[in-house]
Amino acid sequence: MSEPPVVLTDKDHHYLKDALSWELLAMKKCHQLAGICQNQEVAALANRLGNMHQQHYQRLLNAVDPQKALM
Repeated sequence: MSEPPVVLTDKDHHYLKDALSWELLAMKKCHQLAGICQNQEVAALANRLGNMHQQHYQRLLNAVDPQKALM
């Protein structure tokens, strides 16, 4: 089953909204850590993780509302 269902239920939408919130929070925390971190290697890793969470956020947003996604 590689294709998502054509119709999303209310429960699916609520789960996707929660997942969007989790990804947004993780992205913000990673970028905040990168901004205050003294170690450049750790800061670079935190930025990469923040970018990964941002990409996940955009993918989820595209699934929920393609008009709002930046992709």
